[in-house]
Amino acid sequence: MFTLIRLLFLPVRVGVGTAKLGAKTGYRTGRLLGYRRIFVFGAGIGVGLLVAPVTGEQARTKLRELLDQRAGGGAAAPGDLAERVRFELSHSPRTWHLPQPVVEVVGHTAVLRGEVPHDVGRDDLERTAASVAGVTAVDNQVVVANGSGSTGTGDVG
Repeated sequence: MFTLIRLLFLPVRVGVGTAKLGAKTGYRTGRLLGYRRIFVFGAGIGVGLLVAPVTGEQARTKLRELLDQRAGGGAAAPGDLAERVRFELSHSPRTWHLPQPVVEVVGHTAVLRGEVPHDVGRDDLERTAASVAGVTAVDNQVVVANGSGSTGTGDVG
C-alpha cells in the first residue's frame, strides 16, 4: 500500500525537484554572469530588433533563398547550370587536367561533347558533371581520341 502511494506521488516529486533545479540553475547563472550583464544583453537584443532594417519574415525569406541557391535547389537558369558544370569540371581534381568538353544543359540534363585521351577521363567527366547540384542526368557524348576505348553515349540518372 505504501509503495502504491509513493508511485502515485512520484510525478509530483519529480516536478517539484525539477522546479528546484530550475530555480537553482537560474540563480547560479545570475550569480555567475551577473544580473547587470544579463539585463544589458537582453536590452541589446531588444534594441537590435527595434532598429533592424527588415522584418523577421523578410530576413527568413532572404535566408531561405540564399540557402536554396547555395544548395542548387530551385529553378536555376540553364545558362547558370551550364556555367556551374563547366566550373566544376575545370576545378575538380579528377578533371581539371583533361581537355574540357563543350557543356550544354537541356532541362536538367548536362550534355557533354568533346574528346579525351582515355576512357577513365571520359568516365570522370561524366561523374563530375553528375555531381553538380541541379543536374539530374548526363548525356555523355565525349569521344575517346586514340580509339582505344568505347565511343558510345551513356546516361547517368
